[in-house]
This record gives sequence, structure tokens and C-alpha cells, in this order.
Amino acid sequence: MENRVKIFSRIEEIPSEEWNSLAFHAAPMLEFEYLHALEKSGSISADRGYIPAHLALYDGSKIIAIAPLYLRDRAWVEFGDGGLIEFLTELTGLPFGSGLVGSIPYTPVPGYDFLLGSCRDSLRIFADLLDKIDEISKERGLSTSRFYFVDQESKLHSILAEHGYMRLSTSHLLWFNRGYRSFDDFLLSFKSSRRTKIKREWRAIRNYGIDLSMVQGPNAPPSFYEELYLLYRRTWTKHMGPGIRPFLNESFFRLLGENFSHRCSFSISQMSGRRIAMALFYNKAEKLYGRYWGSMREVPFLHFATCYYYPIVYAIENDVRMIDPGFGGEHKTLRGFEDSHAYHYLKFYDENQRRIAYAVVDQMRSQLTSK
Repeated sequence: MENRVKIFSRIEEIPSEEWNSLAFHAAPMLEFEYLHALEKSGSISADRGYIPAHLALYDGSKIIAIAPLYLRDRAWVEFGDGGLIEFLTELTGLPFGSGLVGSIPYTPVPGYDFLLGSCRDSLRIFADLLDKIDEISKERGLSTSRFYFVDQESKLHSILAEHGYMRLSTSHLLWFNRGYRSFDDFLLSFKSSRRTKIKREWRAIRNYGIDLSMVQGPNAPPSFYEELYLLYRRTWTKHMGPGIRPFLNESFFRLLGENFSHRCSFSISQMSGRRIAMALFYNKAEKLYGRYWGSMREVPFLHFATCYYYPIVYAIENDVRMIDPGFGGEHKTLRGFEDSHAYHYLKFYDENQRRIAYAVVDQMRSQLTSK
């Protein structure tokens, strides 16, 4: 095999059919249309600190593997390291944030992976890509390379440590379909007191006259994607304030509707025939990935019903195996989501920076152990 690697500064420079043929088994957010929507909309750009640097490995003239990567000069909103890179930069004044980053931008969901066709020596190919990442990082004087929220089934886990990466883990909650026959059957997995509380919350939604449904993206009119953007902005402002620009823009949601609708599902809450809340899920391979939500009015338990309870009902009725509801939230544990952990990997190229980073992490782990 001719070991030739090319860096692409725009995803559209790679034919979508070639990209998606390698992403066949990957999470939906690694498919061409999703990442292209981020790039084309300007949601990721140089001024946002994300410069595409996708590595493609060739066998002759054919691309056989891709490492979706971004050149970063900061570490803000990378989620997985718990702010470690930013802390190290502030502590030392050294540019820890400069590096190649493998992640799904703004998407703290365990789904990142290198894209690889079938019937290939994956470990050898992954090693070739990691070697190239080292080479590029050293040539450009980058401080780190980082991989966040690596897919739990990826073979990357077994090779990153061998290539000198530090592993970090964070809590991440998932719902698994344990062969439940109905929502009531699912509730039997709870203790009596918690089961009673969930039934009370679910009943309250019904008493408000709220109807819930799941609308598949291809069946959703363009207005759904426009409305979702407005709800996303509303939720963002509520939690982040008006002074911080949202990660995503209206163009991104429009592009989802135009090119990614086959992976979208909308959990819709209606009252008197009018939509009052909406949550977006990406779907693939019997899995649902919850992303953005918002409501037009405050109703007790509406968030739980729209984002958790009804999607679980839908999953049980449609043989969905797993729901990833998104980042954080103790309230999810109380509603049947299980801690499965997410894993992140960091590599430091400067010896002094490596020494500082490992000392800080060892101290943090020691403090956690002593508590």
C-alpha cells in the first residue's frame, strides 16, 4: 500500500460519496452532510477557532481512511477535558491550545472515530494516521493533539495509549433498551418511589392536554428547521445570556433540512393543536442522539416529556437500542439513563508542557481519590 496522506482544508474537496462510504458504520454526525453543514454555514471557521484539516489516507488514487480533524488555537468548548487545556494555558502562559483536534464540533457525544472502509487492517491504518498527525504537529510547532468523545466501540482506544496519549474519562449518560415491552415495563426497572414520581410527571403532561409525537425529518416541512433554530436561540439565551454568540446559526439548521433530513427526527409537544416544544434527534443504526430543544412556554415536566419520556416510548415501540440524550444532567440518572463514561485522549509534544500536564493531572486525580 502506498502510504500517502493528504490534508483537506474543506470537506467539500472530498466527494461526499467517498466520505460517506467510509462513514457507513460511523455516528451520523460524522457523515459528510452534517460536517459540511457546520463548515458551509460558518458555524465552524477560523474566527470560531475551528480550521478544517481532514486527513485522507490513500492507497494509490483511492481514499481508504479519513481522520476528521480541526486545527485549533484554543480549547474553549471542547468539553471532554474538563477545561484542562485552558487551565494549563492560563497557568503557564504556554500555548497548550494549539493543536490538531479530532472531535465532532460542539457535539459532546461519544461518536468520534477515524473513518475506514471494510476489510482493512484498521490498527495499521490508524497507526499510519496517528504517525502523520505527529509529523504535522511537530512540523507546525503545535503543542498538542487531542481526541474527544471517542466512539465507545472504536479501535482507536486500543492504539492511542501506545502512541503516547493520556486518557481522561468523564461521566456520560445513555439509555439502553433492555427489551422493554412498553413504557410501563421500563418503569418496573425503578424503585417504587422513583417509579411513582415519573408516573406523576408523565400524567401531569397528559393532564395539561399535551400530545407528543415523533416526526421524521423527511416528513418535516422547512418551517420545522426554522422553528428549531428559534427554539435553540431561546434556550441558548436562557442559559448562556445574550452576550455570548450561539455556536450554531440559522444557515446550519437550514442545511440540516436540505441535506441531512434523513438523519433527523423531531420530538414534538403540542397543546390544542399548536407546537409548544420541540427536540431534535439524529438517528442511525437503531440509535437516537438527542441534540437541541426548546419550548415556547413554561410547563412543568415538559422538558422531561419531550426529551426523555416520549423518546423512550418511541424507542421501545420502534426497537431503538440506545438513546444518547446529550451532555450532563443528574436529572437524567433519575429517569433511567445509565453512566457509561466517555473517553478523551491528549498528547503533548513539548517535553516541558508534557511534564507540567502530567503533574497537574496526577494532582487532580490524587485530590479526587482522597475525597
